[in-house]
Amino acid sequence: MLIARAFGTSGALDAYYAAFNFPDLLFALIPGGALASVFIPVLSTYLMRESDAESWKFVSIVVNDVFLSVAALSLLGAIFAQPLVAVLIAPGFDPARQALTADLMRIVFLSTIVFSISGVVISILHAHQHFLLPALAPALYNLGIIAGAVWLSPLFGVYGLAYGVLAGSVLHLAIQIPGLIKFRARYFPLLGLAHSGLRELLRLFGPRVITLGLVRVNFLILTNLASRMGEGSIAALNYAYLLMQLPQSLIGTAIALAVFPTLAQLAARGETAQLRGLFYRSLGVILVLATGAAVIFALFARPIVQIVLQRGAFDVAAVDAVAFALQFYALAIAGESALELCARIFYAQHDAKTPLFAALSALVVNLALSLALVAPLGIGGLALARAVALTWEAGILFWIANTRWFRLVWARDL
Repeated sequence: MLIARAFGTSGALDAYYAAFNFPDLLFALIPGGALASVFIPVLSTYLMRESDAESWKFVSIVVNDVFLSVAALSLLGAIFAQPLVAVLIAPGFDPARQALTADLMRIVFLSTIVFSISGVVISILHAHQHFLLPALAPALYNLGIIAGAVWLSPLFGVYGLAYGVLAGSVLHLAIQIPGLIKFRARYFPLLGLAHSGLRELLRLFGPRVITLGLVRVNFLILTNLASRMGEGSIAALNYAYLLMQLPQSLIGTAIALAVFPTLAQLAARGETAQLRGLFYRSLGVILVLATGAAVIFALFARPIVQIVLQRGAFDVAAVDAVAFALQFYALAIAGESALELCARIFYAQHDAKTPLFAALSALVVNLALSLALVAPLGIGGLALARAVALTWEAGILFWIANTRWFRLVWARDL
């Protein structure tokens, strides 16, 4: 709301959102979703079978390796920011906006380095069945962005938002430190691939990295095409996606994150019937709630945008653009919510290859539909392509999981 009031759907905000493509890709591939999905099952097994000292040695190795990897890649990204923007991210921008995007990207890369530690800490706390501090961390991250929008953007323009992102990433990490203290975390200055737990992690990590890379490629395709559609197109799509993410995060992400450590523990103990029962019950709740939210957001897209965003620089034209995209993005709420759980049921069982193949098929669907729909529907076509691809991916994973369990009697587990 505060960003919309200050910047509307301006070209500067297009640059701000475009600047996140590669830093978000780096975060997703290493400390974010890729690592969490495979780290929690491996760590859960370690906590069950090894001593506290051995478990914290394993955790320290992961933290150190992740931090050094992200720092090195962020440095390379900062050095080559300008050609990345001009060639891959936003070739449709004019030279001034491309330069602005590259500058903002360099600032965002600094926050990615902080998140390299914070993302691992979240997984550690989740593996210990602690959810409160990881849940508060995004709120503090948003406080940093709010501070950037309210106090820094009047002084530094859109750069103030980027400085707020950096401050928010520090708060995101700081709020979780008491959780590490509670569980008596121990730090060891260790590196290397000789550790058996790290080798198992890397075995699962490779397919997961590719899977998340394919997801980020979808966003890169969207940004690339939208950069050619006039000023404000990227900003409008991002606003619509963020609004769609509200019910999706409250339903799909929240439930999937909460049950994932238990799914991993059931899988580690070989309790397949209980694993299936928890999966199906959780998925049923997700689909009921998410479908209702999708109907509401599709039918009332315009009043939702007006209530949440229309103020200051966010004018009627911006409302029209965002509401149009939101109507199509609403169709993704149920699919993406289900995908959060359907992917994790495979990672809980140390299967990272099946989600990879599903994501690859979804990339093909998204690319084909984006190219087909962008001409007749504009940004709405890009949103619709993303919605169909997400639903396709969730459906494929559910079908595979259900096929594997077909011989079991459903009623016995429910």
